[in-house]
Amino acid sequence: MNILLHDFGSYIQPDLITYLTRMGHHCKNLVYPRPNPVEDAYFEKYVTAHLKDGTYGCVMSTNFHPLLARICHENHIKYLAWSYDSPISKDHLEYYTHSTSYLFLFDKAEVEEFHSLGVHNVYHLPLAVNTERLSSIPVTAADRKRFSCDVSFVGRLYQSPLKKILSCQDEYTIGYINALTDAQFKLVGFPLLNDVIDDTLLHRINDTLTKQGIVYHSGDEEGINKAALSLCITNQITHNERIILLRLLNRFCNVHLYSDERNEQLSEVPFKGPVTYSIEMPKVFRLSKINLCPTARGIRSGIPLRMLDIIGAGGFLLSNAQPELTDYFSPGISIVCYGSVEDAVEKANYYLSHEDERIRIQQNSYAIIKEKFSYPERIVTMFQTAGL
Repeated sequence: MNILLHDFGSYIQPDLITYLTRMGHHCKNLVYPRPNPVEDAYFEKYVTAHLKDGTYGCVMSTNFHPLLARICHENHIKYLAWSYDSPISKDHLEYYTHSTSYLFLFDKAEVEEFHSLGVHNVYHLPLAVNTERLSSIPVTAADRKRFSCDVSFVGRLYQSPLKKILSCQDEYTIGYINALTDAQFKLVGFPLLNDVIDDTLLHRINDTLTKQGIVYHSGDEEGINKAALSLCITNQITHNERIILLRLLNRFCNVHLYSDERNEQLSEVPFKGPVTYSIEMPKVFRLSKINLCPTARGIRSGIPLRMLDIIGAGGFLLSNAQPELTDYFSPGISIVCYGSVEDAVEKANYYLSHEDERIRIQQNSYAIIKEKFSYPERIVTMFQTAGL
């Protein structure tokens, strides 16, 4: 089958193309930065011209692009989008409902949310990892000197606009939001924000922002809505958790922080800057005794790509207890998860001093990843679901 792919710089695009090609498909990869969600005349002309010039069985992208969905619908061609981000925007829901669109998400809870909104062409599909490519990356003596450590963390620190939003609010609102943030921080795996953020709270926040001349947009809407406020709070919780974990772990072991974000609260934690996704990051995972991976709190149930990257590179993963992990892994046998910050520190300390157990768990998790998270299996599932 001839497949037209849109590439905005996706992490998984090279691996996806590799396996599509091995499976006998012919791929045309269009490299174009993220277009405007619904209006980009050049992108529309660019994609339409390629569709008219070739005979394609479908269009594919990683992550969902509303404009691409509309273009495919108007040209009567199926569009398959496989997202490694979560949560994804719920703006422009009408673009999700096209009969030609098939959206695959790795988070079951988010799939259920879309279904509750009346969008039913959304399907659960865990992500995949190319263990063959990762295992072939050579590690040199210089790499061992540079990347070896007790605990590493690779990723964002998630700066949230929540503090700016609260800076002009009254004491009651500030106290209420801070209490929500603290409660949700402690209640890992039990989302409560959607149940307690109501219209009265949103009106009070937006009224104050308007009086202060502060313009805030939630997608195309002016003002902050429930989804945007919930995301601000969950990003703040993610930020707080990562800061606390790194500071505590750095007190008793050798920690490396790989990020493009510096933070004054982490001045004592060795900051190593960013690493390249395809080459350097797998070396970090392989050479760190423990790879810390606290999931962004906006991801409610699914296994994020970073966890698969760690295990697929041959690394030992220490993560929060994401619900879908137990669909594949057994705690203490093929995965190690923590239930709180204190638990994370205790488990890091334990597995640093019990190398045999650490290596055994790492080997068990790698075997599961290699067997159950392959690209060919995921691609076949997508094609079957779309009737291809």
